[in-house]
Amino acid sequence: MLLLAFGFCHLTLYSQSRLDVIYIDAGHGGKDPGTIGDKTGVQEKNIVLPIAMKLGKMIESKYPDIKIIYSRTTDEFSQVRDRTIEANNNRAKLFVSIHANHKKMEESDKKGFEVYLLNKERFPEAVEFTMKQNYQIAFQQFGMDTLDNFIFSSLAHAGYTRFSEYLASIIEVNMLSHTELESRGVYQAGNWVTLGASMPSVLVETGYLSDPNDEIYLSSEKGQNEVAIALFTAFQNYKVLYEAQ
Repeated sequence: MLLLAFGFCHLTLYSQSRLDVIYIDAGHGGKDPGTIGDKTGVQEKNIVLPIAMKLGKMIESKYPDIKIIYSRTTDEFSQVRDRTIEANNNRAKLFVSIHANHKKMEESDKKGFEVYLLNKERFPEAVEFTMKQNYQIAFQQFGMDTLDNFIFSSLAHAGYTRFSEYLASIIEVNMLSHTELESRGVYQAGNWVTLGASMPSVLVETGYLSDPNDEIYLSSEKGQNEVAIALFTAFQNYKVLYEAQ
C-alpha cells in the first residue's frame, strides 16, 4: 500500500513534466553482435542501430527542443546496465530499447514483432537497483532538502506502468499500420535493459532474424524506414497523452 501511495504521488508529479529528454537504445554493439540472421547472416546490432538513429532524427526534426540521448551512434559496446544508468543520470523521461529476435532451437517457427514491458514481479528488484545507482547522484545534485522526494520517486517504479502500457499498445498499432511485420503481442518480461530505468520504458523486438521474410525486410532500407516511422508515430501519440496529464 505504501509503495502504491508513493507511486501515485510520483506519477502525478511526473506526468506534469514535459517530455523533453528521451533515451534511445540500439541493442548490442561492438563485440556483442546480438542475434544472427539465418538467411544472410546479418547481425542484430547492424539492424537496430540505423532504426534507432532514424527514429532519433525524426524526433529531433519535429521537436528540436527535445534532447535525444543514444546508447550508441556507432558500432560500439557498452554494458546493459550502463545504459539505464546513463538514462537515469540524464533524467530521461522515456526509455526505448530496440532489438531483433531469434527463435530457440526447440521452438517452432516464429515471425513478427513483440513489445515488452518490465515484469511487475521484478519491480522490487528495479527499485533496489534504481536506489543504489541514483541515491548519491540525487544527494549531490539536489541536497538533503529534496532527497526524500527523490527516494519516493525511485520507489514509484510501478507508477510508470500505465504510461509504459500505453506506449506499448500504441507501438503495436503503428507497427501493424506502417510495416509489413506481424504482431506477436505485448508481453511482460524481466529484461535487464529496462530493469534499472527510472522512467517509462519499453523494449521492441522488431522481428525474428530466424524468419527469412523478417530478416530480409529488417535488413532493407525500406523496412528500417518503416519501423522507424511506426515508432515515431507512436511516440507522437504518446507525447500527447503524457503532456496532457
